Amino acid sequence: MKRKSSLSILCAGVLAACMSAPQDQPTTLTLKNAGAEPLRCRLMFGHWVDRDLGTLEPAAGTEIAMTQAAGDGALYITRSDGARQMMIETIQCAQAGDWMRNFGQVDFAPIRSRRAGHVEASCAAPAGGGRTVCRLDRID
Repeated sequence: MKRKSSLSILCAGVLAACMSAPQDQPTTLTLKNAGAEPLRCRLMFGHWVDRDLGTLEPAAGTEIAMTQAAGDGALYITRSDGARQMMIETIQCAQAGDWMRNFGQVDFAPIRSRRAGHVEASCAAPAGGGRTVCRLDRID
């Protein structure tokens, strides 16, 4: 009888842990152009897949609805057909022209390391040229 009781307690504990396990949660990222020049931005997924976010004029912004995985904090967007989760690597922004020489990217590591409901980030091209600078302004 004691053996059955121990097994019941173990099963109840496992069930309780599963029921209270964190769930994936929606996360919104607001990306703003904090500079004086227009920026072209792209959402970069793994394996060289990207989504054009278009041009952000100075002081303009865009919102990106994502989901944050409970286990490792990874950020993803479900593909439009609902069949696959597309993991997000980063967001890159640059001025028109030589993209490879002047793009900057949003650092997602601090977002992945904690639960985030809303994130604010900004990018700006330095006056006179050079690499675009992106930063995380707020993580709630």
